[in-house]
Amino acid sequence: MDKEDSVVRRTGAKLRHFRVLKGISQEQLALDCDLNVNTIGMIERGQKNPTIYTLQRICDGLGITLATLFLYEDRTDTATEESILRIETVLRQLPQRDVERVARIVEELASFGQ
Repeated sequence: MDKEDSVVRRTGAKLRHFRVLKGISQEQLALDCDLNVNTIGMIERGQKNPTIYTLQRICDGLGITLATLFLYEDRTDTATEESILRIETVLRQLPQRDVERVARIVEELASFGQ
């Protein structure tokens, strides 16, 4: 397996992870993204190398950013991942100044644990 295949497979697995975490089917995601359900399936299985535009559409349908997709590292603690996704969803609905305030609070809380 070459590096490109590995990246395509990992990206598909990440998309599947976020879809399952959100609790939606491939069919629903396909409808939300205006894509064919077979396309979603092939991408998730690593059989199709999507364009950045297609990835953006899928991420929009999942309520995540491209950065979240690419920076995500598989973890076994799904409860933590679910909490992070809930927080991200809430933050995206806030005005920028409130997001900055929350970021400062989180940084302060994190510093107590160090």
